[in-house]
Amino acid sequence: MHIKKLRKRLTVFLFFITIWLLVDEYIKEGYMFNIDDLFNPHITHEKIFITLLIVIVLLLVKQKK
Repeated sequence: MHIKKLRKRLTVFLFFITIWLLVDEYIKEGYMFNIDDLFNPHITHEKIFITLLIVIVLLLVKQKK
């Protein structure tokens, strides 16, 4: 039971971090997502955003089982 609560809380936390990341990108760069930044060799907001989305989806899929 505790693992399910932890997964749910982690999913919600990561969702808010993802939203914050988009807002931060918009404030700093003036746009929310630039696909060209995915191909930049440095760590970018877009790469972190995609990683967080994958983790959230995996957590949600795991919760459904």
